[in-house]
Amino acid sequence: SIVKQAYSVLMSVYQKENPEYLRAAVESVLGQTVPPEEVVLVCDGPLTEALDGVIAEYARQEIAFRVVRLPENGGLGKALNEGLKYCSCEWIARMDTDDLSTPDRCEKQLKFLEEHPEVDVVSGTIAEFQGDALDGKTAETAVISYKTVPETQKEIAAYIKQRNPLNHPCVMFRKASVELSGGYQQCPYFEDYDLWVRMYRNHAQFANLPDTLLYMRVDGMHQRRGGLRYA
Repeated sequence: SIVKQAYSVLMSVYQKENPEYLRAAVESVLGQTVPPEEVVLVCDGPLTEALDGVIAEYARQEIAFRVVRLPENGGLGKALNEGLKYCSCEWIARMDTDDLSTPDRCEKQLKFLEEHPEVDVVSGTIAEFQGDALDGKTAETAVISYKTVPETQKEIAAYIKQRNPLNHPCVMFRKASVELSGGYQQCPYFEDYDLWVRMYRNHAQFANLPDTLLYMRVDGMHQRRGGLRYA
């Protein structure tokens, strides 16, 4: 079946990120088998010259590339919430600026959503990789583990009580359902889990695909996510 739905891609970048990883992440989005209607990139505070240089390249694209600049770094929850306002499509695909989406990621998600109109949020399996890969083929050879999540609403309902039931870096969600539940809020490290719990209480429907939808860099991830603050 031909995918009819349009979707926005929502990303957030801040000054400590790698410009080459940002470019590769954006390329993986623009190279989708069903390309996005627009990319909304939130700059969370002032960026480096190198990051601004990469962003300037995409301002000249045929695809709508909306850059939202925040005067100071306020954290992921705040940045994504601001970005939501600029997404014009009903469906929004989340993407981090150092990951790589598989080429058919969004097509698979859109087809699933067309077949399951009751679903509000869908993610899938993530392949975690190490190294400096800038494309999916190279990332695939550097995969060290897979992060799978339960597939059905029933399994997710049991899982959400203990753990995060969705892989945030590759979610696609219905904008109205997210806004109805209060959007992203300031909850450092757990912005997404906090949102899913509020949506779940609001009777949102979740699903996960068994397919690998995203290659996720894990270098430095444990430094970013470890330590006392995270605990």
